[in-house]
Amino acid sequence: MKLSAIIGHRGLASLAPENTLASITLAHQHQIEWIEADASILGDDTVVLCHDDTLNRCSNGQGPLLTINKDDLIKLDAGSWFSEEFAAEPMPTLAQALTLLSGFNMGLNLELKAQAGVAPCKTVSLIRPLIRKFWKSNKPLLISSFDHDMLRIYRQQDKQQAIGPLYEQIDDHWHSTLVELNAISLHCDWLHLTPAQAQSIKAAGYQLVVYTCNDPESAQQLRAMGVDSIISDSPHLLGKL
Repeated sequence: MKLSAIIGHRGLASLAPENTLASITLAHQHQIEWIEADASILGDDTVVLCHDDTLNRCSNGQGPLLTINKDDLIKLDAGSWFSEEFAAEPMPTLAQALTLLSGFNMGLNLELKAQAGVAPCKTVSLIRPLIRKFWKSNKPLLISSFDHDMLRIYRQQDKQQAIGPLYEQIDDHWHSTLVELNAISLHCDWLHLTPAQAQSIKAAGYQLVVYTCNDPESAQQLRAMGVDSIISDSPHLLGKL
């Protein structure tokens, strides 16, 4: 499984509200083949695309995601915070997003979010069936998370799923973690990545993914270091890396 050189962050987050169907659609229209998106849980166990565990930043709602359910989504405006052009853009369910991405035949890096009040095993148990049911794209789906225990649970339940642990700063135990998870990739903040780390990761046989680089010159430097995939808010500006 080979990841795309450029991955749209939360869709195409510089041109549309993040983690929405509009953001996914714009990425497709700009010929971005892969996107990254975030999966979180509502109070009735509905899985939605949302980075935060509250509604405050990216919608007209307030409070934790766990205080609402699927029926409440119709009342949410997840677009006006970005611009009036996207007024009334809904917060999508994961099922809706998987269906849209499959129709566009895009690849997906799905980040599983850790939430207070939601056990990691529950998150995995809710998301795995949705992927099995709704993911029909010919391109792969890759699971990532900063919660490596959640990834361990996922691996126990699914021996085949492509997995890549997330780091802000790569720790000294990264190799043993990737071996334990039978991971295909390591994901980290590009600002903290050193050439020596990149060389070690590539020498160990893993794909290297960085987030969130929006500068074309820096992206070229990262590619020269051996980075395989760059997650970007402005993937359409990075050109062909």
